[in-house]
Amino acid sequence: MKINRTIKRIIIIFTVFVLLFFIAIIYIQNSINTPYNIQDNTKKEFVIQSGESVQQIADNLENENLIKKADLFKFYVWRENLASKLQAGNYELSTMMIIPEIADLFIGGKIKSDQIKITIPEGFLNKEIDERLASNNLIKKGEFVKFDEDHNLDLLRYSFLEDKPENIGLQGYYFPDTYIYYKDSTIENIVIKMLDNFDNKLSQDLKEEIKKQKKSIFEIIILASIIEKEAGFVEDMGKVASVFQNRLDIGKALESDATINYITGSGRAQSTYDDLKIDSPYNTYKYSGLPPAPISNPGIEAIKAAVYPEETDYFYFLTDKNKKTIFSVSYDEHLRSKSKYLK
Repeated sequence: MKINRTIKRIIIIFTVFVLLFFIAIIYIQNSINTPYNIQDNTKKEFVIQSGESVQQIADNLENENLIKKADLFKFYVWRENLASKLQAGNYELSTMMIIPEIADLFIGGKIKSDQIKITIPEGFLNKEIDERLASNNLIKKGEFVKFDEDHNLDLLRYSFLEDKPENIGLQGYYFPDTYIYYKDSTIENIVIKMLDNFDNKLSQDLKEEIKKQKKSIFEIIILASIIEKEAGFVEDMGKVASVFQNRLDIGKALESDATINYITGSGRAQSTYDDLKIDSPYNTYKYSGLPPAPISNPGIEAIKAAVYPEETDYFYFLTDKNKKTIFSVSYDEHLRSKSKYLK
């Protein structure tokens, strides 16, 4: 009899649990499909910054009174596996929109008609950013490069620029990313958005680690800019960084073809004999140490590699025709790799 009563209790508890579960699911589903305000169609501009998490987006939606609970948006995005599909941009939302409608808008990246989406790839030089912006009619050709040379921006607001020499431009700090700009954006607006993004991406942990290593952010960005141009794949960046760091530690020249290409603009996989004779502070075959300034605008992975290089005994590397990086400890091993992979 006692066993039967126990079984009955278990069945009752289980039934109640199942009912509560389904009631909760129904409540959540109804809440997801209920607008914040069913009677007032108030329209608001809503911005998703590049790199924002689902949590940040959800919190901002709740704070702007566009949804009732941030957790509802997070649950819907999780259930539908949409986290990686949400796109940065400036959106026009309504208080009468339901969460699936809002998410669909974010997924489609349907920015406002008076905006332009621009992608700046990792490793772009200032002149390439200039060309990309000009081709999208955001600036006149040459305007970005000229602004970098002549700007009068107040840069004191950016602590990451404190150790940058005054006579050096901002190449290296224009963070590669996808940006949403209004069609009538000024060159100042364009630049500030990129610098703000750099400030956001260079985390406090990275800054503290750089300081702990007794290095400057400027030095790290120079090294990252070379790593960005040399590494064929992101997974190779840590080892490429280790080669350069090992060389710097013993005062050996970096011997980077990327810095030679920066001088010549040739883009050659291997520098010529004449290239190596060029007398320039960017010739890292001729002069040891870092070049005087960044040679590209590196992404966050290259920056992290410069801060956290892998620990290896490598002093040489080459990139084969498939962009695979071959690392070597000794010069003899490097010569053998050249013979094998660069035929």
